[in-house]
Amino acid sequence: MPPDERRATIVTAALGILRVKGEAATTREIAEAAGVAEGTLFRVFRTKEDLVCAAMAHAFDPAPMLDGLRQIDVGLPLRERLVSAVEVVQGHYRDMFGLMHSMRLGHPPERRPGAPDDDHGASWRQQVEDELEALIAPDADQLRVPVADLVDLVGLLAFAGSHPVLTQGRTLSADTIIEVLLDGTRKGDPC
Repeated sequence: MPPDERRATIVTAALGILRVKGEAATTREIAEAAGVAEGTLFRVFRTKEDLVCAAMAHAFDPAPMLDGLRQIDVGLPLRERLVSAVEVVQGHYRDMFGLMHSMRLGHPPERRPGAPDDDHGASWRQQVEDELEALIAPDADQLRVPVADLVDLVGLLAFAGSHPVLTQGRTLSADTIIEVLLDGTRKGDPC
């Protein structure tokens, strides 16, 4: 197995074990899940901490979420585009929240490994906002609010609606979030 593939396999296996066992995961369990000898882990990663850091960096990497947003067909109706976008964003958040819970983290790591020192998450958040704006902009004339305001609301509800503590275990579906944002909660005009 090529070194990059072996590293990716180990990181993926480590994430699976960390999501279940948190810091209590052993290198033996991770090696077994990856289908490699425990010694192989230490030829790829110097320490268990290095392996955990690599797994966390992989889990918090926004690239798959950004790719998912870019794959949404802008030819779809606005509602379908937004539901798809929220599903992508919520999937990322649910994965992060689950891992944070298992690892007993109160918040994401201060700085993603490999991110610029001055980033602090601002860059990827702006990229997500840009992708959401690109999905909404073709139908801006249908909105009562500026596109940027709807983007903010989508981001806030996707985050809050995905957090198991904030929702008291009743996470919001993407359909519900978009229904509330596009249609509100009030019944039709009684007149």
